[in-house]
Amino acid sequence: MAVSQKRALDDDVFEAGDSRPLSRFATLMSRARSKYFSNQDYFFQDQSRSTLKSADEFVRSIDFKPDAIIVHWVSNFVSTDDIRALSVTYRAPVVWYLLDMAPITGGCHYAWDCTGYFRKCGRCPALNSNNENDHSHRIWQRKHLALQGIDLTVAAGSGWLERQAERSSLFHDRPIRKILLSVDPEIFCPVPKFASRQRLGLPEDKKIIFFGNQGLRLKRKGMSYLVESLRILADNPEFDKDRVLIAVAGELPWDFDLPLEFRSLGFLGTDELLALAYQAADVFVCPSVEDSGPMMINESIMCGTPVVSFDMGVAPDLVLTGKTGFRAKLKDSEDLAYGINSILELAPDDASRVSKECRDLGMEVCHPDRQVEGFSELLQSKELFNG
Repeated sequence: MAVSQKRALDDDVFEAGDSRPLSRFATLMSRARSKYFSNQDYFFQDQSRSTLKSADEFVRSIDFKPDAIIVHWVSNFVSTDDIRALSVTYRAPVVWYLLDMAPITGGCHYAWDCTGYFRKCGRCPALNSNNENDHSHRIWQRKHLALQGIDLTVAAGSGWLERQAERSSLFHDRPIRKILLSVDPEIFCPVPKFASRQRLGLPEDKKIIFFGNQGLRLKRKGMSYLVESLRILADNPEFDKDRVLIAVAGELPWDFDLPLEFRSLGFLGTDELLALAYQAADVFVCPSVEDSGPMMINESIMCGTPVVSFDMGVAPDLVLTGKTGFRAKLKDSEDLAYGINSILELAPDDASRVSKECRDLGMEVCHPDRQVEGFSELLQSKELFNG
């Protein structure tokens, strides 16, 4: 596996990034332009930037010829021009694993309501542009040219991304297959709640709502909708707010507040600690309104903890109302509040049934073996190898 920067000892991983100061400086400047001259809600990046060594240097650095090239998360590392050069050099088919929208657009990782990627981008709202030949269109053109004539198949990390890829002008005519991201079932697994709560110092006699706070101020993470939904619950005289505690992962700003009692779990820096938080909770709430995942839904489901989320990202694949949680109407705080309360009100037998449904679904579609099988079947299919 080729990475931009190698941070661990592993003979199967090699560093392929160009570490020369000029290359790194150019990448930093590109990021700065994206940060200060674009709408950050779209997370726009110039995807023509690359820090990969030249194709010739790359070929010399490895002692094998790949049968296929799988492109994973490559922003600010590998450009579409690089992908073409490697595919042509090795005469190898490419599988591009979509984890967000960046590969299918002219720059944005999250398109919101923009449908420019259906066509050729341009007039980009991320760039506050009314010019149909703006930077997003030029990036799209460069991608389109690079992808011509190479054997490319798309793997999508969710059904949401699969449908977006099918509508995109860059990938609509390519084979597309959904392969959900996998989760370690040995770490993310159901355990008795009292054990995980004791380890985290959480009360055993309360209903616990868990959510992660990465990017609290990011519009796409939907924090305002979560706060409103909790306020709706707190204002309901029939809701016993004294029996509920909200556990929040991540460092909180000094002025952070919620309508219900909450406790910060701090930064959960390992998978084991993160799994404890899911295991301790009665429900995990994901209020994201523009996302391609998030991965936390996969992890919670594998832990046997039901999820309440909006109808977007990976939620349609994993959050099945009445079985593994509740999928609320997008941006509807009242519906989100209803879903949270419906899980908290489950009788013990029903809560056990829902937990089992979560774990069963997680093992069925998010087990690493399923991800391996998906790629194995894809690579062996006629979509890639014609005999």
